[in-house]
Amino acid sequence: MNKKKFWLAGIAIIILAAILTFYFIQKEQEKKREEARVAVQLVAMGDSLTEGSGDEDKNGGYVGIIETKLAKREDVKSVTTENYGVGGNRIDQLMKRLDTQPDFQKDVKKANAISITIGGNDVMKIVRAKLLDAKKEDFTTANKTFETNLKQLLAEIRTLNPKAPIYVFGIYNPYTTYFSEMKVFDEIISEWNTSTKEILAKMDDTYFISVNKQLEERSSTREGKANPNLSGDLFHPNHSGYAKMADALYQKIVTSIHNGNIK
Repeated sequence: MNKKKFWLAGIAIIILAAILTFYFIQKEQEKKREEARVAVQLVAMGDSLTEGSGDEDKNGGYVGIIETKLAKREDVKSVTTENYGVGGNRIDQLMKRLDTQPDFQKDVKKANAISITIGGNDVMKIVRAKLLDAKKEDFTTANKTFETNLKQLLAEIRTLNPKAPIYVFGIYNPYTTYFSEMKVFDEIISEWNTSTKEILAKMDDTYFISVNKQLEERSSTREGKANPNLSGDLFHPNHSGYAKMADALYQKIVTSIHNGNIK
């Protein structure tokens, strides 16, 4: 073999080695990316906001929307959701279902993400019972009971599942366009949410999701008109409102994925 052929053969070997090295590096990187992708298993529990009441698209409210959003992510391998929302449930009723339903318990154990909507019906129970005679003290007393039950609910979830991040939605005031002058109701909602946040702040991997700004409508031009974020019943979110709830949850879940808390 003359020098020229020897030199060309050497160059070819070097190029082939470089190509093979690049190929195997790419394959290893793809393998690592695939291994890093997570299979999200979300269990959603609570009241009609989890059930999806008012969603005119019949897409399961925020639960259906979050499933679609997460499935589009490169770092998500798959998404499964289990919806344990029941319209009208107060926190004591949710706790009873979790205590007595084996399938519910089984799904909570398997979950690597848990979301909760609860509290709105606990507030509305006072409103419906006393109407205009309701006093702030009535809500304060009910909130204390709710706090006790929330701590117990979270403790039971942690017994079943010590590691999954828990996301708890706050409650909102659906009456801002029709009863904007009822400032006391705003105070009640604010105090209720504050106490929930304080409870969650003392527990590991539990997160409060505020939806007041997303769902309440406080523009003066909307006074006396329907809230554009709510359905025809003027209480539950419509599809657009649920999309805003899903966006807020999505941001929290993505952070948990990035932090390695959803595996």
